[in-house]
Amino acid sequence: MSFFLRAALVIGFLSWLALQRQGPAAPALVPDRAEVAAAALDLWEALPEEARADVLHGGGAEVIRRVAGPPPSSRDTLSDSDRKPPWRGAQSRRDGARVAERGERSIP
Repeated sequence: MSFFLRAALVIGFLSWLALQRQGPAAPALVPDRAEVAAAALDLWEALPEEARADVLHGGGAEVIRRVAGPPPSSRDTLSDSDRKPPWRGAQSRRDGARVAERGERSIP
């Protein structure tokens, strides 16, 4: 993922340098924020009332789903037996017999 981010950064920087090399007469590729906001407002007002309600309902449901969604699953591949230490300290003969009954390894 970092490779793609670095590649995008380099390509973007080289594109910016190419635009700077052309001089101040280069056309503006990014419209003004006020123009974009006015166009978005005109588009919103052109929608029928039911469509506006559907958009707001769908957007709210998506926000709730992302915020209250289940946590990501664990990528841990260890089992419980892998986490147990193989040696449990000094054992008496009685403890060794109990370990053997459970099917675990005992210390000789």
